[in-house]
Amino acid sequence: MKNKERQAHQLRFSEGSYSRPIRSTNIRKIMITRKLHIRHWTALFLFSFDARNSEDIEEALFWADAPDSIVEQVQTNVLAGRRNEGFTYSDPSLRRSVVAIGRTSTGPEFLNTTVHEIVHLALHIAQEDGIDPYSEDLAYLIGDITHEISDIVCELSCPHCSGA
Repeated sequence: MKNKERQAHQLRFSEGSYSRPIRSTNIRKIMITRKLHIRHWTALFLFSFDARNSEDIEEALFWADAPDSIVEQVQTNVLAGRRNEGFTYSDPSLRRSVVAIGRTSTGPEFLNTTVHEIVHLALHIAQEDGIDPYSEDLAYLIGDITHEISDIVCELSCPHCSGA
């Protein structure tokens, strides 16, 4: 994709914090986004995506300067429409990540996928910051990330709240 087109796509996620409010009645029907700033790193979380969100996911990956090959691979997976999937892409030079958790079949499956992707994000940050992967510092980093998205995680993982 041409650089100018990429820059236009990057604008959407370049400023501010994007977080759509949680509404229990429709929580499973919309993609929710949250931008976090943790340890000089910016992570854009995309929750509950499906094939209808392919353009949003593409824009997020452009924001993180993902190579076209990664964008195409992710788009193929997103358009396949499978449940219980996610991905994390990081650009260490920009200190940016996209963490995406797709629609899931159950609340516990959502929690499982979310934790899996949080660990990927934490390890990407740890690698760049020289954090020992067996340290308490990594455990605190995982806790900090989880704390910042806990309202969304609670809403989407609870079958009584989300209708999962």
